[in-house]
Amino acid sequence: MVRSNVGGGRATLHDVAAAAGVSVTTVSNYLSGYPYMRQSTKDRVRKAIDELGYVANTAARTLKTGRTGLLTLSVSDLRQSYFAELAERIIAAARYRNYGVMIESTGLNRDREIGSIDSVRRRMTDGLITSPACMGAGDAAAFEGDYPLVMLGVQPFTAPCHHILVDNVQAAHDATAHLIKADCSRIALIGGAEGGEESSRTTRMRGYCEALREAGIPVRHELIREVRDWNALGGARAVTALFDDGIRPDGILACNDHLAFGVMRQLKDLGLAIPGDVRVVGFDNIDEARFAIPSLTTVDQSADTVAIKAVDSVIGQIEAGTRAPASVEHVPHSIVYRASSPEA
Repeated sequence: MVRSNVGGGRATLHDVAAAAGVSVTTVSNYLSGYPYMRQSTKDRVRKAIDELGYVANTAARTLKTGRTGLLTLSVSDLRQSYFAELAERIIAAARYRNYGVMIESTGLNRDREIGSIDSVRRRMTDGLITSPACMGAGDAAAFEGDYPLVMLGVQPFTAPCHHILVDNVQAAHDATAHLIKADCSRIALIGGAEGGEESSRTTRMRGYCEALREAGIPVRHELIREVRDWNALGGARAVTALFDDGIRPDGILACNDHLAFGVMRQLKDLGLAIPGDVRVVGFDNIDEARFAIPSLTTVDQSADTVAIKAVDSVIGQIEAGTRAPASVEHVPHSIVYRASSPEA
């Protein structure tokens, strides 16, 4: 067993090197993420660090290398389970690469989304992963520069960087097609938007409409309910409004899982059976979807893949010393079938 340094003070780089049986340079290379190192050597250094309780002097490391070992993750709202779960996945992927993550939740505020760029420009962190939700078509210039940047999710402008997202049009199309295959003909869309700048609302709306038209089902605009807040209350209110207007759908696609939870709760309060009277499909496949009653059929957006690709991309840019060229990468999606709408 490795023992702490004799003086009982804070373990040093020399202590770790002695305990692992390697040079100080090897330990320093390990901490800096040097790629050309035997796994057995990495394991010895890692074990010595853990058992000695060594904590790197990040301030000195930053002065020496110009890097902080930190990434900024900027998301719109951590109260949304999808973003909270995505943040955990990004933290795990970054930790595997020996990076920490500073998280900023912008609270659906455009100025805060733009402000999140400052942490990288002021060299407080080494790179930015961002998923802005309130910026408009004219805001692309805010991201000009050569700092490492990865953007997530649908944007109303061409992202000047590596841009990772699900094909929302195709995903919503596939979810709607599933409901059509299950003999639903009056399918409501909760959370979509028929106009405005490119967003998750408009792209999921397009996919929904495309699937209906392909099946020869007219798009009925009274079945489309725009919702300001994508939460359970918004979903419940949308269902109430549908029934108050005398509209009774036999299938509902909600633009996220929280909306779907509200939809299912309100349908039950109205005395309707799920999926017997109304089938319900959500979007995101957050953890709670498995435990809803009934469990929720939903679109999985490959959050693990998004996290790994985003972290690998931004760290690759850090190591290259330059931003990657602008590109769009779509990650795969799938439908996870559960009790609220079994596979047809």
